[in-house]
Amino acid sequence: MAAAARAAHRTIDRSPVIFSDPLAQALCGAHADALIGYHHAHGAHPVLAGARVCATTRARFTEDRLADAVEHGITQYVVLGAGLDTFAYRSAGSAVRVFEVDLPATQEWKRQTLREAG
Repeated sequence: MAAAARAAHRTIDRSPVIFSDPLAQALCGAHADALIGYHHAHGAHPVLAGARVCATTRARFTEDRLADAVEHGITQYVVLGAGLDTFAYRSAGSAVRVFEVDLPATQEWKRQTLREAG
């Protein structure tokens, strides 16, 4: 649901975009059209809009704090319960080394889904 909210935020919510995750839609897999379509159809509902705000601001806050930490010399970032978080994939070539910790099946599913999405 968080990945769907991050994906929908880019196309539903008014500017400014709080957080942009170009991989979120791909991680919704075969259900992407239905999940994101639901946001398009009912996106103004306060509960659904609030879920998008929560998912996007949480991601933005976390990555902003990480950027501050990197400026102060942090070189490693561990994402516990990584789920469908995409920072490791969006930050290729950055100064921080990312470690994702999650169930092996979840990690393999995410890798496979991203490979299939190209």
